[in-house]
Amino acid sequence: MCMDAWIFFNSHPERDRRALNALIKAFGSPETILGLSVKDLTRVPRITPQFAKILLAQPENFDIKKEKELISRYQAHILPITHPQYPRLLKSIAAPPPLIYARGNLFPEDRFSLAVVGSRRNSGYGIKTCRKIVDKLAKSGITIVSGMARGIDTLAHEFALSSGGRTIAVLGNGLAFCYPPENKNLMHHILENGAIISEYAMNTSPLRKNFPERNGIIAGLSLGVLVVEAAERSGSLITARAALEENRCVYAVPGDIFKKTCEGTNELIRQGAHPVRSADDILEDLSYILTGMIKES
Repeated sequence: MCMDAWIFFNSHPERDRRALNALIKAFGSPETILGLSVKDLTRVPRITPQFAKILLAQPENFDIKKEKELISRYQAHILPITHPQYPRLLKSIAAPPPLIYARGNLFPEDRFSLAVVGSRRNSGYGIKTCRKIVDKLAKSGITIVSGMARGIDTLAHEFALSSGGRTIAVLGNGLAFCYPPENKNLMHHILENGAIISEYAMNTSPLRKNFPERNGIIAGLSLGVLVVEAAERSGSLITARAALEENRCVYAVPGDIFKKTCEGTNELIRQGAHPVRSADDILEDLSYILTGMIKES
């Protein structure tokens, strides 16, 4: 594997995963792709001349030396989609990231995973519910996946770790940043018993446009998504929609009909999400999938 070629390939500013994956499917590797011409690349569907020109110029335009220094400094590693350790569940979605950066360790058993997401402005009810459900899931061997955002995401990671479980944080920025900054200690704890991943180059800022893509990875890494608390326009609902698009299970905790932070979860249930009272509701619903995965392994 040529790490430099993969980094150049992944640094295309347009971030069109489908186009990049189409090139990998057509030509096999970034080393081959970066040695071709614009004419060669545009024979592949979805590849425009402009997209091809930008991609082929990346070895000149992207600071590979700085990127590799940051990878080394933060003890990160890269996992191309062709790597055997690339998460199998994530690889199965319609448009997986061609490359992910990781800190910490990803284990095969992390495929027994559930995403837990929710409001950044959680209530006491959200804290109590998140603790009850995540504690049982973590102790049952389920890896908890979330986005390390303020609120429910942070609580999901913390409760998974305090219960002796594993957790994976998916960032909407490069791994050289901790966002939000107050989660530096949490990040260190996650690295002790889990992983932090991103599809973005190490120095990428936490831009608003990155988070819907980040939410898609959270859903893609998981057998299902649990929304604990969410307002009507919450980003957590984007994660839930991404899960539905990938034929993953969607769960929601019923909430107070008079609270705005419960409007999103109650609407999910109205639309067909599984209402959840405890971790047992989730484990029972996923039992046929988990049994099949255990038999396979």
